[in-house]
Amino acid sequence: MLLEDRLDLVRGRRVGLVTNHTGIVRDEDGAVQSTIDLLHTHPEVELVALFGPEHGLRGTAEAGDSVDSSVDGATGLPVHSLYGGTRKPTPEMLDGVEVLLFDIQDIGTRYYTYVWTMTLAMEAAAEAGIPFVVLDRPDPVRGDVVQGNVLDPEYSTFVGRFAVPMRHGLTPGEMARLVAGEFGS
Repeated sequence: MLLEDRLDLVRGRRVGLVTNHTGIVRDEDGAVQSTIDLLHTHPEVELVALFGPEHGLRGTAEAGDSVDSSVDGATGLPVHSLYGGTRKPTPEMLDGVEVLLFDIQDIGTRYYTYVWTMTLAMEAAAEAGIPFVVLDRPDPVRGDVVQGNVLDPEYSTFVGRFAVPMRHGLTPGEMARLVAGEFGS
């Protein structure tokens, strides 16, 4: 949808992308392409940096394992780890980035780290004066069921940064709006 309907958000800009193995698109023939490849090869987009969450950019790291920054073998772009020495993009990581995209599918539960990585990236982008765009995806587990206790902010961690239910049912885009609107992050 971004490249078809909202290319204006990235056209001619130096783009950073927070993503993992769930950032994929099927074409009309059913072939799967990663968002990384689509942005990297698009003639009007300059993809300059990748940011990988828990499990790494390609989803190969085990849960909880620290992920190192590296270079993406397919594109030659720097991959900044957001699940190693830092979980929030630093000003150095964002140097030269003019718009930061987030493209990770989530399942709408508080204890998965992907949306919390997103909220930290949102904060870093705001601090750097960089637009932040969520490439939203449906919740594959169902977004119409909300269950469980609401997190007491006193116990906030990286598997629950804000007071939301255990199963919040929100897509990343909905969570981004909630966090920005209700928690000022």
